Amino acid sequence: MGAATCQGQIGTGASVSWANAEGGIVFSREDSATGTTPIPTPTSTGTNFSWIKNLVLAVTATGTTSISNRKISYSGSLTTGLSLFWKDVAVASYAQAASGNKPADSGSNGATPTGYTAMISTPAVYDSTSHSSGSTGPNGDMAVCVMGVDSTYTGGPGAAISLPNIVLTYDEA
Repeated sequence: MGAATCQGQIGTGASVSWANAEGGIVFSREDSATGTTPIPTPTSTGTNFSWIKNLVLAVTATGTTSISNRKISYSGSLTTGLSLFWKDVAVASYAQAASGNKPADSGSNGATPTGYTAMISTPAVYDSTSHSSGSTGPNGDMAVCVMGVDSTYTGGPGAAISLPNIVLTYDEA
């Protein structure tokens, strides 16, 4: 059996365009991998959310195996007042990031957006289905991610905020 070559990718645009996300992405209020419109820090108790980031595990060089148990986590730890969240969404249900589909901001600190799961440093399965690695492109579902900023965050806005790496792992046999 020959293993596939895979890459973490981000989908953007009205008609999805997949691009390498392994150099890093910026959680913002834009439909791009490296947007510069910051998530505002609430001035009183509450959590504000980024626009969605559509992430996939993509096959870039085919194999003769199957890929299953796609997992998501982050390496390291988050600064107080920052949180990351994910949900499993079929690639066929891709939605372009926009203000209309970002989670509703909350009046509570540390809020989890409806339908999302808090991301942690232990890998969590977001898609357990098995798919052949015999074709290039997204393999399995997307992990749609958002970042939350609550009023306890004391840093400033912008791309200079350091976050741990988002890690996509999987089984291949």
